[in-house]
Amino acid sequence: MRCENCDEELTDGEAHFAFDEPYCEECFDNQFTYCCRCDTVVSRSDITHYSDDGDPYCNDCWDEDYDDDAPNNPNVYDEDRDLIIHLSRSWLQGNNEYRRLIIINENDHHLKEIRSKVGYTYRPLYVFGLIDRDEYQISASKNIIDEVKEFVLLNFTGVKVNEGVGTNRLGLSLSLRENERKEIISLIKKITSLKEPALVVNQ
Repeated sequence: MRCENCDEELTDGEAHFAFDEPYCEECFDNQFTYCCRCDTVVSRSDITHYSDDGDPYCNDCWDEDYDDDAPNNPNVYDEDRDLIIHLSRSWLQGNNEYRRLIIINENDHHLKEIRSKVGYTYRPLYVFGLIDRDEYQISASKNIIDEVKEFVLLNFTGVKVNEGVGTNRLGLSLSLRENERKEIISLIKKITSLKEPALVVNQ
């Protein structure tokens, strides 16, 4: 095997290939390089586009609209995948209403199960865990506290509600998350069922 450019004899381990032709290392480096995005071999004489750092693009990658800051293989939770499918199907059916899953601390398995049972909601809500305490068992931000108190009055015995900070925030004690899951799910469904413009969720 010989270099296509200088005719130097090459072994299999020495050859560098460009467009199915073998080159020695020096000739390859002088005539070719790699696209900084897709790693395709490109001829140096054909390069017309460079990144801000001076790295070359092949023409195909330059013409594509990429987000270089996007991760190559992001983690996608099952619930997020289901939401993407749900939103896509709704859009294809001409239904553009936006529903979402409640936001939770992913490390709390009680809240993950609650989120799964609640499903998609019309109003944003951040649900977080509280430790068990005597002063109160539920913390609700000012904009939802009246709805929460009304539900608690009709469905719980001896549960105290405290006004918390922020907007669309609901804190639940550990004992409620563990032992009153059915009622908690009903509460969350009630306060997230009303259609209204999305509000900022402060975490």
